[in-house]
Amino acid sequence: MTRLLVADDSETVLLMLERRLEMAGYEVITAVDGQEVIDKIAAATGRNAPDMILLDAMMPRKSGVEALQELREGGNEIPILIISAHLDVEEPDRMAELGANGCVPKPFEWDELIGRIEELAP
Repeated sequence: MTRLLVADDSETVLLMLERRLEMAGYEVITAVDGQEVIDKIAAATGRNAPDMILLDAMMPRKSGVEALQELREGGNEIPILIISAHLDVEEPDRMAELGANGCVPKPFEWDELIGRIEELAP
């Protein structure tokens, strides 16, 4: 079963993603900000490690963009999909330069999100 680490500072969005992704057959770990993502990745070993990260770009304490940069600078190659309500035309290119494997705008189409997960998850 594919294990996803999903990070969003909105409790409503996080709960909705967790439930829908679990119904779609994914195992889901959640985080409320970029620092919690970093901490969970650092603590994960073997089977506990996520196969992919869905990362909201704008979060408190440490943003998704900062977490993306830190993970990539540390050599982490887990596929990362950025989800954001603030994507402009140039943002996907900027996220790709930082090491993201893709971007999905919020509000997202469920089929598009699942399609992107399926193409990126190992």
